[in-house]
Amino acid sequence: MSLKMIFLVYLLMLPGYARATCSEVSVKLQVLGSGGPELDDGRTSSSYLVWIDEKARLLIDTGPGSSIAFGNSGADFADLDAIMLTHLHVDHAADLPAYVKGAFFTSRTRNLMVFGPAQNALMPSTSDYISRLLSDRGAFRYLREYVDDSESAEYQINTIDVQLKVEKSSSFEIADGLLISALPVHHGPVAAVSWRIDSGECSIVVSGDMSGKTQGFGSFAQHADLLVMHNAIPEQASEVARNLHMTPSEIGQFAKQAEARKLIISHRMKRTNGKESETTSLIRKQYPGPILFADDMDSFKLSL
Repeated sequence: MSLKMIFLVYLLMLPGYARATCSEVSVKLQVLGSGGPELDDGRTSSSYLVWIDEKARLLIDTGPGSSIAFGNSGADFADLDAIMLTHLHVDHAADLPAYVKGAFFTSRTRNLMVFGPAQNALMPSTSDYISRLLSDRGAFRYLREYVDDSESAEYQINTIDVQLKVEKSSSFEIADGLLISALPVHHGPVAAVSWRIDSGECSIVVSGDMSGKTQGFGSFAQHADLLVMHNAIPEQASEVARNLHMTPSEIGQFAKQAEARKLIISHRMKRTNGKESETTSLIRKQYPGPILFADDMDSFKLSL
């Protein structure tokens, strides 16, 4: 091996070198919705945009109010490559028909991929969910042209169901240099996944709603430049709530396992708002990196 090759291999082994590569690309996460299902929390429900080179390429979750925030963000629906749902609870998926209808007034002409969990004993698959909404027997059947291969539609929705095998992730190449991956997570009886986005050397992981019983998340989120974790319950939550969501100390454990470079706390509910100091202290016992609390319309750049 030449001296030049040895030097390059040495550089690639340095953590700072890998991070510098990410900073060369314009990638950011915008929080469209930082809240949960409450009506009076003053927050839009769960939703995130991934911007790459000034274009909104990926939409993660479509909680109530997010379609309005999408418009306020300046994003163009025609630029979206995919919508990725973590699960089908109302506060994560209810605005999907609003996006489909709203797209009629945009310049979109290419098909749209929608990813989400496969079915389990409680929840329908994502493809079944969309069919129940938009097919010729759906609640919004007047939009059926987007799912029935109609030549009159400007584009078609192609739905991909993510299989729910414990600790087994699924990956999908969206475009050259843009890879998304999903990991099944434990959210009580609900079919749910976390999402990871890799754009070149940049990585974003969105946990979605999950409990501390989730397996394999640390490896899945390893070295994420930005790790978004949902803080729906306080440390003293009941066992019922803990079966659905992570406590702050469990968030700290997952972030530590992942060795995440930055931690964003989102899905903030009234029972956790006002407890930011306590939450930070509990997370800090495990995780030493930067901790930020998300609000609606916040943007987080991936850079040094």
